[in-house]
Amino acid sequence: MDTDEPSLENSMDGDGAAKMVGGNGLVEEVEALRRLHGDAICDAEKCREFNRRMAELLMNLEDIEEFRLADRVMDALSVCSPKTGSHCDNSERMKGILERLAERMKEMAEETAGGSGP
Repeated sequence: MDTDEPSLENSMDGDGAAKMVGGNGLVEEVEALRRLHGDAICDAEKCREFNRRMAELLMNLEDIEEFRLADRVMDALSVCSPKTGSHCDNSERMKGILERLAERMKEMAEETAGGSGP
């Protein structure tokens, strides 16, 4: 699928999930997902892409044992049901979930960056 946003899957190599936490990759992916969700509200193909990328994010969070964040992504996926030819019924709820997830990811990245000093 063509998308202007970098995919989590394309940015990973080997132990990529662990590298993403320190390198803000998770923060960048959540921000990209927030933008994609805004575009996907009335576009079924983008909606399916959003759903697929959220599932990738879930798997990567589980791989790095960030289970609380993974639970939040799982909650988001439970309200996401791609539809053809209709507006997203849960767009505002998803927007709120993504905003809270982005805030927590930023906090996590700051904690990781702050904890890596001498």
